[in-house]
Amino acid sequence: MRGKKSSNSNAQSTTGQQLTRREFVTRMTAAVLGTGHLLHAVAGGAPDSTATGMKYRQLGKTGIAVSEIGFGSHLSRPNMSDPGARAAQIRKGLDLGINLFDIYDHSYKQFAPMREILRPVRQQVLISLVSMSQQPEKEVEYALETLDTDTIDLYRLYVPLGSKDLLAARLEKLQRAKKQGKIRAIGLVGHSQTSLVEQLRTHAELDYLMFPYNFRHRKLSPRGAPQNTLAAAASPKATSTGWRDCVLVPCPDPVFAALVKKTGVGLIAMKPFGGGGLLQLPPPEQLRDQGAKISLPQAALKFILQSPQISCAIPAMNSIAQIEENVGALQGKGLSATEARWLQLYNEAAEKSKGSYLPRDYRWLEQWKI
Repeated sequence: MRGKKSSNSNAQSTTGQQLTRREFVTRMTAAVLGTGHLLHAVAGGAPDSTATGMKYRQLGKTGIAVSEIGFGSHLSRPNMSDPGARAAQIRKGLDLGINLFDIYDHSYKQFAPMREILRPVRQQVLISLVSMSQQPEKEVEYALETLDTDTIDLYRLYVPLGSKDLLAARLEKLQRAKKQGKIRAIGLVGHSQTSLVEQLRTHAELDYLMFPYNFRHRKLSPRGAPQNTLAAAASPKATSTGWRDCVLVPCPDPVFAALVKKTGVGLIAMKPFGGGGLLQLPPPEQLRDQGAKISLPQAALKFILQSPQISCAIPAMNSIAQIEENVGALQGKGLSATEARWLQLYNEAAEKSKGSYLPRDYRWLEQWKI
């Protein structure tokens, strides 16, 4: 582990006063270590699922075992200014067996705080980062130093439209860092399905893709789940084609599915709730008299994890209740016919809204609907 630390930005306290980075990290560390809580982790080898109920999948050809639910990087404003609350949330994720933590430093300045939270269990967790610059090698060095680690487990490049040669040069720099042992796996993330497929076709050496995928935004879908895993969810009204069947068994994109199989690339689903917009839809009229019998977040996550090629879904989680509810999706036998019907109705409601249900910054997700 590296010894140097970096502390060069500010955070807001809950009272509105400025906290220096050192003060923020100090409070975060106290919140983590002051509980005396035992984190479930196993030294070496695969994570221990018996203690937490968490399930793990291999991330494509990398051989890296990732928790089926990962911890997304997006923070709410209250969490950005309350280090104790955020520490408690990360700790709850660890307690429930989450081992993949996506950390975003560009807007949220979370490298230093997350370093303190994850330090005691660094060998049992996976750090996931994104590069936004044209000099990823400098970002790698900054991340290694600030996170006080020798290796970044997952490092992805954001794929802008166009600039193919520039992307190739950035990938080459990350490949060099990987050969030096500074990165374990290299991935891509982007807002354009066409660009991601094209880059996967061009760069078969890629280890993983992170892409939008949920019950509405599923233009890129790998092979669906085996039919026998959905026996309990089978509906007599389901047909071999059409949207309803694609709820029970995700409909594959043939080109994408073939590339996934050929390259062995790992898949991580981001935006599982459409940037939160899908969860803000009012209950469809048919469901308003049914109360809270079904958890929409859990049904949405079950839909994603039906596809065995998708190793992990990474929702943003900003409260302990959200973490517990999301991880609860892994209990039971998977997506039921009733849950599938709910998703169908919510998709129809989203369609009627003509995209207005999405936060403005996530309107681009509608490009991913079928």
